[in-house]
Amino acid sequence: MTNLKLLKILNPILVTAFLAAALAIVFLKYIHLAFLPDNVVYEVHEIAGKIFVILAICHIILNWKWIKLNILGIKAKSKANKTTKSTKRKK
Repeated sequence: MTNLKLLKILNPILVTAFLAAALAIVFLKYIHLAFLPDNVVYEVHEIAGKIFVILAICHIILNWKWIKLNILGIKAKSKANKTTKSTKRKK
């Protein structure tokens, strides 16, 4: 599978995990549901948070080339430059 196909699968799951963790903490702190015990909401928050962190790391790994180029400003060495340098040396 290519990185793009993996990201198309990973990104919706990543957003879902983030929303689950965020909504769980909102329910835990501000909205107390009588039929749902606090420990269940806390468990949902904890599990969704762990899933989010794992998927976020995978997301960064899959996008590392883009991050290096656009965020860090590290240019990739092109193969064309290597071949022109080697041909110049041979002459």
